[in-house]
Amino acid sequence: MAALRTARTSVAEKKTFKFNILSAVVMGICASGQAYAETESTNNNKKEEIPVIVVIGEKTARTIYDTSSSVQVFDQETIDNTPGATEIGDLLQLIPNIVDSGQGNSMPTVRGIDGSGPSIGGLASFAGTSPRLNMSIDGRSLTYSEIAFGPRSLWDMQQVEVYLGPQSYIQGRNASAGAIVMKTNDPTHHFESAVKAGIGERNYSQTAAMLSAPIIQDELAFRLSFDQQKRDSFVDLASYEPAGDAKKIEMNSVRGKLLYEPSALVGFKTTLAIAHMDSRGPQSESINIVGTEAFRPVYETKSLSTAWDLSWQLNEALTFENNLVYSKFAYDRYTNPTPRQKGDFTTDGKEFHVEPLLRYLSLDGRVNALVGARYYKSSQDDEYIDATSTNPMSGSTKTQSAFAELTYALTQSIDVTVAGRYEKERVKRKVSDPRFKLDHDDTLSVFLPKFDIAFKPNMGQTIGFKVAKGYNAGGAGLAFNSIQFAGFSPYQFEEEYIWNYEIYTRHRISNSVELMTNTFYNDFDNMQMTQTLSNGDVLITNLYKAKTYGAEIGTRWYATDSLDLFANLGLLETEYKEASGDSKELPRAPSMTGNLGAAYSFFDGFELSANAVYTGDYYSDRSNTASTKIDAYWVANAQLAYVFENGRATLFATNLFDSDKTTLYTSSNLNDQLKQQPRMIGASLQLNF
Repeated sequence: MAALRTARTSVAEKKTFKFNILSAVVMGICASGQAYAETESTNNNKKEEIPVIVVIGEKTARTIYDTSSSVQVFDQETIDNTPGATEIGDLLQLIPNIVDSGQGNSMPTVRGIDGSGPSIGGLASFAGTSPRLNMSIDGRSLTYSEIAFGPRSLWDMQQVEVYLGPQSYIQGRNASAGAIVMKTNDPTHHFESAVKAGIGERNYSQTAAMLSAPIIQDELAFRLSFDQQKRDSFVDLASYEPAGDAKKIEMNSVRGKLLYEPSALVGFKTTLAIAHMDSRGPQSESINIVGTEAFRPVYETKSLSTAWDLSWQLNEALTFENNLVYSKFAYDRYTNPTPRQKGDFTTDGKEFHVEPLLRYLSLDGRVNALVGARYYKSSQDDEYIDATSTNPMSGSTKTQSAFAELTYALTQSIDVTVAGRYEKERVKRKVSDPRFKLDHDDTLSVFLPKFDIAFKPNMGQTIGFKVAKGYNAGGAGLAFNSIQFAGFSPYQFEEEYIWNYEIYTRHRISNSVELMTNTFYNDFDNMQMTQTLSNGDVLITNLYKAKTYGAEIGTRWYATDSLDLFANLGLLETEYKEASGDSKELPRAPSMTGNLGAAYSFFDGFELSANAVYTGDYYSDRSNTASTKIDAYWVANAQLAYVFENGRATLFATNLFDSDKTTLYTSSNLNDQLKQQPRMIGASLQLNF
């Protein structure tokens, strides 16, 4: 799949402008209409070749031509060049076969599979379920509530990689739909710093800063970063206590890193990172078309994590690495305290994981291998608080796994990769109130193999086939009854499995044209899905069979030394069978998605970038109710940037034409709808020192 071209720091050395930044932006807007008629650009440092992308999210650094997974990569410059991109959701819309309906209980779907897991909202909280879409920052996987209810910052980010399809064989748990791997910048052995301020409609603001400097020259360095983003919801929500202003959406991220590379120990590198993240916002930005005042539940999330990474090159062939993470997290759901609406939920938990691995690269380069192990343990205490009682719950997960991967060059043009992961997971879920009789304790063992063969007839040309297995663990929870005040009842659900088959191609047609394709077929067994029984109970059940198939196609073209073009297309078909034998489509699974965009450089330091994203029609519910079908919709975004020697000024517009299409019906009566975010016009200024 095609990634956006990296932005260019197209500034002539030792040149300055005599007018201020605001004047530059205004002049750029006025001049942009004639910019395309320019026959010659004065930009320096132009790139005429598409850079070779290196991916790191599959635990091995390899070029995109050696990567079989359908992946899209955004580096720091690419993020800067994406209109209005400040958090991860701004990038996900540029990936075909991913549907992000907006802020609410549901995470994005990937190839038709709900990244939230089998349940959302309160049902997920009661069941203690985990997402199918794994999102990690510097090795720490985020929880469902952190992903669903808290936007994640892109500030000071080295690289973001989004993988479509099962990643269980390499990522382990919670990755049967795909993975989002986020890597922040490490400290540098030279001084650098930056500050950024942004403003926009609906009281949007961003305040960010970064500082990196050496402590001991070429050995010890530190990096500090901070980002705060705020905005108001476009939905008319009521304020109430204890939630306060339900329209307020806020995210804070603070991170500190130490890098140590002792000169006396060649090949040794270690980093220690401490990160705090918190967010608050309405549980959903759905609109109630009846027009009643919305006392919307408000979610607050926070986490504090410590990560220790170590890499030691033992000799020319062997490298030892270790990743250790400890984190504490908490979530609070605030609701209207009136008796009929009160339904607060609180969670306090902690996680620990350690993952040592050993890499091997033969001296002739024909064998590339890794072997590793992972131990993960988490525990959490929950409370559901209604108008009459407090209901404590608890859950824990312990996962032990061992994995290995071997790539062998059979010939100069044929590589074979075999990989496997053995995982043992114990899941506990208990509700203290004896009336519910929920005391679940189950252990699962699973082997997840992968086989991949790649034919490389020429440099930059790859044709391959792979097959891999993924899974999502089972569990237990409390079913709530859709008939109000009918109470709760315990239930259990089994694990689900997926076999993934893909044919992939990578073509560097020339230094300026690149084409990527992945064609896939996924076969699900025991797929987990939320279902409403005839008695009104809402719970997680297992379907017998489901399948998805389709393709992702992406291309990049450096049309000229000033104009970059990209396009992506996603094709998808899904099917599952109900107990009656009827076949249905999976919800939020459009048969076609796509996007196209351009980046144009003109004058000296000006960059104009824009993209348009298409999402085909799809159903909101698993029953394929005709009234819940979503019509196809478009969204366009644009940005004008002026890059100067010590910074960057931007003027951006998201949802440029202010489309207000419905993206999801969140209730069967169609009164609650998620819609596209209204147009936002904003500006930002970043200064680098």
